[in-house]
Amino acid sequence: MDTSQLKKTRGTLFMLSNHIGNEQDIPARSLIALTTADLLVFEEDRPARLALKAAKVHREYLKFSEHIQKETLEQVHNYLKKGKTVAYMSDQGCPTLADPGRSVLQVAYQLNASIKVIPGPSSITAAISACPFELSSYAYAGFLPRRTDKRMLTLKKHAASGQALVILDTPYRLKALLSACKEVFPKNRKGFLAMDISGEHEAYFCGPLPGLEAQVSHLYQQKLNFVLIVDGVEVKATQGKKARRNSSSRS
Repeated sequence: MDTSQLKKTRGTLFMLSNHIGNEQDIPARSLIALTTADLLVFEEDRPARLALKAAKVHREYLKFSEHIQKETLEQVHNYLKKGKTVAYMSDQGCPTLADPGRSVLQVAYQLNASIKVIPGPSSITAAISACPFELSSYAYAGFLPRRTDKRMLTLKKHAASGQALVILDTPYRLKALLSACKEVFPKNRKGFLAMDISGEHEAYFCGPLPGLEAQVSHLYQQKLNFVLIVDGVEVKATQGKKARRNSSSRS
């Protein structure tokens, strides 16, 4: 079989974006893919059922979570190898951002399958859109370690860099995260908290980290999704100016 024939028979993996709080934000192309793909893969049952309901279709699907179902990866491999289409949808937002979709993606790359991305809502870019800080560059920390000691160590490393930081975490760890940030970062460092973006309880809070914890204490019990952004400092720019001055004085 020649190369052109191989190219014709390879499958296609669609990486579908989902909404992050408002069902109306599901991309239209994602809904179409849910009705036309040969195989559907979701993380969990509830988001899967809601997405299929939004697409007005009742279909069988496979699950692939952080616990990694090998059988699902085998099925993805088989479908793509036969030249069929597979659609993977994240529980929320864009695939592979803090979800297990990367393993599905790697199967497609191994087979040299075609990959199509249907872009859409992202809690990270949505939070940045509402953030008043200068974020021409920032570090993405994602989900921090669950263990307190490792979480503190990770935060200390980021605090030392002086760079703005974007953090995600599960709703029930919001209080612990804010408390850790208050302990690690200097008191004058500001934080921005985006809560339940595009959802019923959407709200944004900004201020010095010690005060931010008090601002949102009434929301702890609601277990809302959030993005935390810690403002950066101009450490590197200041160091660069000093280095240039020292270099000029020696020349």
